Amino acid sequence: MIRYANIDGLLKEPTTGLKGLCPGCGNSVIAKCGPIKIHHFAHVRGFDCDHWWEPMTQWHLDWQNNFAPAWREVIFRDEQSGEFHRADIHTPQGVTIEFQHSTLSFEELESRNLFYKKLIWVVNAQSFKKQITFIKAIPNPQSRLLANFTFSVDSTGFATFLELYSKEEPRVYDPRIQPRIYSLDDRELQEVAEEYEKSEKRYWLFSWKNKRSAWLNSSAPVFLDFGDEFLYWIRKRTQQPFPLRYLQEIKKKDFLARYNCAEN
Repeated sequence: MIRYANIDGLLKEPTTGLKGLCPGCGNSVIAKCGPIKIHHFAHVRGFDCDHWWEPMTQWHLDWQNNFAPAWREVIFRDEQSGEFHRADIHTPQGVTIEFQHSTLSFEELESRNLFYKKLIWVVNAQSFKKQITFIKAIPNPQSRLLANFTFSVDSTGFATFLELYSKEEPRVYDPRIQPRIYSLDDRELQEVAEEYEKSEKRYWLFSWKNKRSAWLNSSAPVFLDFGDEFLYWIRKRTQQPFPLRYLQEIKKKDFLARYNCAEN
């Protein structure tokens, strides 16, 4: 499925009966404008030249419409292999944004992460949002005030409550030594507590039933879209013995402003 076809040298969206050429492979495409599926162009031969394609949804279109038409379905080609793919969005600043509705394996995900440079994923998480539980708002794990502390997590990288351990003694992680546990009520974390109280509490511990490991372990940034005014960036804090996974809450309008959305 593609949104744009080459019609007499111009890229146009589908209308009933319209025929043109695929901007990627140059083969014939025809507009599909039925009452059920999103209007799109389909290859006459019945296969999509980009094997990374997925069915177009209204969610895809709504996201793409936040950006200038010239930034949508940009063709990328590997000059050596001849492989090409359509990026959902590619900004003049060199950032590629992919809007993903379907599930991907880790291997598929990483192949795309390697193909595109400066790639960002926005994932339609509405189908599995009930599997994710927001457990507790926490201070910013990347705060310089917490540089000498570590969050308590299990081997999966999730934490169900906030525990902070001093990393000052010892400097090297030693499982035989029981570190001291701190809370935001302790004098040593007074500045952290003050920063936390003044913040918008945008960082969350969470659990994920039937978690999708590909998104948790992606080498490119992943933002979950639950269908409200926020995106939730899956983040990881490197620490010993296990890294901390958490969600950073970002307003969609701030995300769009950062990546230069088109005026509506």
